[in-house]
Amino acid sequence: MYTCQNCGKKIDDVEKFVTCPYCGHKIITKERPPLAKKVQAV
Repeated sequence: MYTCQNCGKKIDDVEKFVTCPYCGHKIITKERPPLAKKVQAV
């Protein structure tokens, strides 16, 4: 799942599109799940 940085719409298949199919913006970011990382204190 990808998100357009201009209009905020979610895009399922980016392989077909180089730009956002809704607004034509070229910056699309991949959504990543929030991961809680544990860091051991020294």
